[in-house]
Amino acid sequence: MTFARTALRMALGPIAWAAHFLAIYGFTGIACARGFGGWVPAAIGLATLVAGGACTWAIVSGLRDRDAFERWLSAMLAAAALLAIVWEAFPVLLVKPCA
Repeated sequence: MTFARTALRMALGPIAWAAHFLAIYGFTGIACARGFGGWVPAAIGLATLVAGGACTWAIVSGLRDRDAFERWLSAMLAAAALLAIVWEAFPVLLVKPCA
């Protein structure tokens, strides 16, 4: 496997987390400013499902071959990113989006 492909596989979890972070906070700010606060929970749910799915795929594919350190590391980075994604999405259940 090439270096670029290995690096991309290892960075998939953090990239999914960063994209999720940007999407939910960017959309929430714009939606609240424009008066579309009712769409925020659905958008956060969709973004969380997409980013969580990407992290889950990275975890499963990384744990298939646990002997390779790079695959194990990519799975663990994706697991940490999945935890961060869930942590970011949790407040939508507790707080009004445009309070």
